[in-house]
Amino acid sequence: MANWSSGMQVSRWAKQLAYEVGKEIYFSKFMGESFDSMIVKKQMDEGKGKDITFGLVGLTPASDNSSGGFYTGDTAIEGNEANLTSNTQTVATAHRRFAVISDGNFADSKVLYDFRTEALSELKRSYAEDHDAQIFSALTATSGTFGQLRADSGTSGSAYANSDDEANLAATDKIALEDISKLKRIAMLGASATWKMRPIKVEGKDYYVLLVHPEVSYDLFQLDGFQQIQREANVRGDDNPLFAGALGMYDGVVIHEHEGVATGNFGSGDAVKGARNLFLGAGAGLCAGIGEMNWVEKTFDYGNKLGIAAGQIYGIDRAVYNSKDYGSIQYLTSRTDL
Repeated sequence: MANWSSGMQVSRWAKQLAYEVGKEIYFSKFMGESFDSMIVKKQMDEGKGKDITFGLVGLTPASDNSSGGFYTGDTAIEGNEANLTSNTQTVATAHRRFAVISDGNFADSKVLYDFRTEALSELKRSYAEDHDAQIFSALTATSGTFGQLRADSGTSGSAYANSDDEANLAATDKIALEDISKLKRIAMLGASATWKMRPIKVEGKDYYVLLVHPEVSYDLFQLDGFQQIQREANVRGDDNPLFAGALGMYDGVVIHEHEGVATGNFGSGDAVKGARNLFLGAGAGLCAGIGEMNWVEKTFDYGNKLGIAAGQIYGIDRAVYNSKDYGSIQYLTSRTDL
């Protein structure tokens, strides 16, 4: 018959699952508790509400520093202080659960495996995939105000806008090195007078991340000079998670690939295979969690089958400051259909 775990064992399985999920989440290497991280994670104890509020601080472009700055000597600074503009964003959470059940004692006896160990593996994979899928969905959402650079192989050059430009994408609008440099400058200089994207700091240097679909990374490696650039690049801090698994770096932008990057059919008549790649800086996404992950066991059919359910309260959103994406820009390109 299927056996229950004791209360102590259940607690151990729950903690082990939480640990394994944390390692399995793709974005975990980009997560941290401060806004210096690409994905900001905040955890609260259970019983303190269903939503979590994050405090966002806006950085004003250097060209708009009229509200204050440095003064020398005995020049009074009272009344000449710089305004540190802040905002808050609340991330809603939900209790997300997933369960598995054994085949039954007779069927299980034919196979040499431990059901709880296999359940742990499946629950770990499912929760990690769910976290990553929600992060991709939040960063890629086209509702509200967001920044987007559409690749353009024509003479007009790539166009930046705060609206979706998928209808104008052409099959020839593939990833370009010039676009990577342009994205970086848009982030550095600010897309408006009240916003600019914060870089991710590693050993005193500024970096951004470009997350592309694998079919877009294929196009990237076809570009003249890209592979030579990678051979000559001297990437420092390889032991930092930001660089782990990267395809390479161009102009201070660390390039990663992931199949979770959103794709679709865009352009005239939806005839163009495209991808919504993500250019990301510090504080691009917000991850809120409440309480600990739980592990619940239940027997069915008079003890013949064992079911295991796990539950966790969390929510994910992209950071928005003053109606602008705080740390993300969509980079819309066509892609080779492999």
